[in-house]
Amino acid sequence: MSVSIADFVDRTIRHAQRIQLEGLHDWPTARAALAIILADLERRSPGEPNLERLRLFIARGDRAWNAPRGETK
Repeated sequence: MSVSIADFVDRTIRHAQRIQLEGLHDWPTARAALAIILADLERRSPGEPNLERLRLFIARGDRAWNAPRGETK
């Protein structure tokens, strides 16, 4: 069975959100893994529109990580 890129992106984001909610979250490590996944998907499917959601998720995580503690964006 083949998983579409849209499904794969959805599952990747849900998994990252789940570990974040469970407190198993270390953003720099999670970001490194997400960046590897994104780069691989971009290499395999250049121009795939669903990858923008993963890029945005990473960008939101970066903003949250870099925000002063106690401030949410």
